[in-house]
Amino acid sequence: MEGRNTGLRTIFIIFWIIGSIFWVMVGALDGNFIQSVIAIVIGWVILFLYFWVKDEYMRKKWKDLDEG
Repeated sequence: MEGRNTGLRTIFIIFWIIGSIFWVMVGALDGNFIQSVIAIVIGWVILFLYFWVKDEYMRKKWKDLDEG
C-alpha cells in the first residue's frame, strides 16, 4: 500500500502550506490574526481527517484485493 499516489499528496500539501502562509499574512494585515489562525487549524484538521479516512479505506480495499 505504501507509495501509492504519494506524489499527488505531496503536491497538495505543499500548496496547502503556501495557502496557509498566505491566509496568515492576510489575517495579519486585516487585523483578524486569531480568526485566521483558527480557520487554518480547522482546515488542517479537516485535511488530515480526510487523508486518514481515505488511507483506511484504501488500505481495506487493497487488502481485500490482495487476499482475493
